[in-house]
Amino acid sequence: MESPLPSFNPTPERPLLAPAPMVKPPSPKQQSWGAVLSIIIIVCMIVLGAFYAWGKRIAEERGIYLETATTTVTVQ
Repeated sequence: MESPLPSFNPTPERPLLAPAPMVKPPSPKQQSWGAVLSIIIIVCMIVLGAFYAWGKRIAEERGIYLETATTTVTVQ
């Protein structure tokens, strides 16, 4: 039984060509936007981390304050 596809023999009249790449390299304009976006994301992560640490610190200070306020000594 013969194959339904035609046989392929690379010859000088029909050279073997590599397929065109599917993904093109980014242009300089696209690269600059990628760098800007990366910097914005990194800065946002730093700001969120700072707010998290600040909130944790405030919670610890309030916990210590409430702990000392509730453990008062009564004098009789």
